[in-house]
Formats: sequence, C-alpha cells, structure tokens
Amino acid sequence: MDSPRLAPHPPARGSLKGAADEEIEAASAACCRICLDSGDDLISPCMCKGTQQFVHRSCLDHWRSIREGTAFSHCTTCKAQFHLRVQFLEGDGGCKMKFRLFVARDILLVFLAIQTAVAAIGGVAYWLDKGGHFRNRFADGWVHILSKHPVPFYYCVGVVVFFALVGVFGLILHCSTSPSSNNDFPCFARSSNRRSDSSDDDFVVVVVIVIIFAIVGIVYAFIAATIAVQRIFQRHYHILAKKELTKEYVVEDLRGGYTPPKLDPEHEQRLKKLQLI
Repeated sequence: MDSPRLAPHPPARGSLKGAADEEIEAASAACCRICLDSGDDLISPCMCKGTQQFVHRSCLDHWRSIREGTAFSHCTTCKAQFHLRVQFLEGDGGCKMKFRLFVARDILLVFLAIQTAVAAIGGVAYWLDKGGHFRNRFADGWVHILSKHPVPFYYCVGVVVFFALVGVFGLILHCSTSPSSNNDFPCFARSSNRRSDSSDDDFVVVVVIVIIFAIVGIVYAFIAATIAVQRIFQRHYHILAKKELTKEYVVEDLRGGYTPPKLDPEHEQRLKKLQLI
C-alpha cells in the first residue's frame, strides 16, 4: 500500500508578516544611490539589491552622460545591461545653444585667467618701478604716448612679459622633450668677456631679448590656444551628444525583476560604434 501523502505545511503567519514588513520598510527607506535622496522618481533598472537598487532617473541619465565607456548602457556596480527603450526625438535647437554657451563660457574663463596673470605682472612691474625710472626711459621713443599714462604702459609691460615667459617655458619644454636635444644649450653656453660701457646699450639688449622671447611666446600661445579650443569643443560636444542620447535611449524601470535585455540590432550596432555598449 502506498503511504499517504502529507500536505505541505502552509507558511507561518509570522514569517509572511515579517517579509511584508521588510518589503514595506525597504520601500519606505528607498533612496537614490547617487544623491542619497528620496523621491517619487526612483527606478530599479538593474540587478542591484537593497538600497543600491534605487536611483533617480535624472541622476542616472547625468551619470550615463559624463561617464566614459559602457556606463551609458550598463550598471557600474553589478555590470548588468540596462533595458533601453528607443524614443525618437525631433531636432532640438536648444542643444546647439547650450553647446555654444558652454564653449563661450570656458573660453571666457581662459581669457579672464590670462588677463589676471597679465594684470598681476603689470602690478608687480609698477611696484618695482615706484620712481618711474623704467617708464621714463620710453618718454622719447615711439611709445611715448603709453609712457605718459601708467595704466596702459604697465599693462603692455605685463603683456610682453607674459608672452616672454610663455616663450621661455615653451622653448624649455620643446628642448626637454625633443629627442635630439642635449642637456646644454650651445647658444647660451658661450660667455662674452666684453662689458658694455653704456648702461643704455645693456638696456636695449635686454629689451630686444625680451621682445624676441615675447614673439616666440606668441607663437606658442597661438598653438596652445588652438589646442585648448579644440579640447573645449570636443569635451562639450561629447557630453551634450551623450545627454541627447540619454533622452533617445531611455532606461526602463524593472521594479526589481531583472531579465536579460533585448535591443534592436540596428541600435545595438550604433551604440557599439560609439563605444557605449
């Protein structure tokens, strides 16, 4: 005879109540894992559990736009791929306006930093030339108009010295990084036994040397400015382009029930070309 089958014991009421209390407590204590703030816009897009599974959609989109690599389409904690819903967007002129404003802001900040350095050098020159002896040397030259007014004169001194310093550091950097450069500089290794009898001749020589270094500094500054502007353009274009992509590829809320995602092959190839998946 077959032994009678025993019916499975129903779960105890206490355990069910405890699990329900834990779920309610977890839901009430949910906070964003990025900004650590609560809110109604919390989603659970990946395999993370506990308090790590919740994140604001706005925080996640910002994270996806600024992080490099596969953070656009994958969780950086559990490495699970997001479920991306493709949403077609119409052309938005606001993105171009933001791009121009951000580029103009960064260029303005660089310009203000240079002007601050020039003003500081001019202020030091004015402090060192308290009696105006250096400025009076240009009273009879073609720059006598500037020498009459201390502010434009010392500002021009700051500009020339700034570009001269750029030229000196540019030459040092170029010579130190050049594979054919030596440890010594032959053009400065020679010492002259001739001493000038006139201090004016020495002054003219110093001015000419400073102007030569300033011209070299202008060349290096132009090259550096070109590279800096290109970097600014690339940085902001890259970030804003990824922000637009976060609006086009929207992360779905899985509510803790993660399943392997399926993305259209065309969009998958597009994201692979952009190195975002």
